[in-house]
Amino acid sequence: MAQRALPVVRTADDLQWLPDDGNRYEIIDGVLYVTSTPTLNHQRMVGALYRCLYQYVAALELELFMAPVDVRASLVTQVEPDLLVAPRSVTHTVQTRWLPMPALVLAIEVLSPSTARVDRGRKRELYLSERVDQYWIVDVDARSVSVWAPDAVEGITLTSADELCWQPVATHVALAIDLGALFGELP
Repeated sequence: MAQRALPVVRTADDLQWLPDDGNRYEIIDGVLYVTSTPTLNHQRMVGALYRCLYQYVAALELELFMAPVDVRASLVTQVEPDLLVAPRSVTHTVQTRWLPMPALVLAIEVLSPSTARVDRGRKRELYLSERVDQYWIVDVDARSVSVWAPDAVEGITLTSADELCWQPVATHVALAIDLGALFGELP
């Protein structure tokens, strides 16, 4: 059986013409990235993080989204983080199918074998250059979370023996996530 060629993708607007085939399509600086369906442990971790963040985020006038949701930095850069947090004041006024990158308070990528290189490299550079307040890279296999912030020379890597603290609003108590318990939810 012959395969159909994908349409030429040069801009974020061109992504709408790609097939709804279970793959994740992202474009960074005009380069198309295609990712296959995530693993079960990837999905388990996304769900566990969502449960950890939901109540805390809601109390702060922020909104939590789980993929698929597009985030656009420019006409040639649109990505789809696994989880993201943005101010409700922005999310409730957006009239497009995507959120503007500068609005993000938190972007989270859970690594998969097919995404690790881009998540640790090109996407990290993108989120930090666009001034996303924090970017978390969750490595299910290593049972670790690397936390990055703009202007940081290095990220901070926490393991299952640590607690991850996140305080997006200085006047509100920080959220503390026991990483041992979080990773303990995985088989």
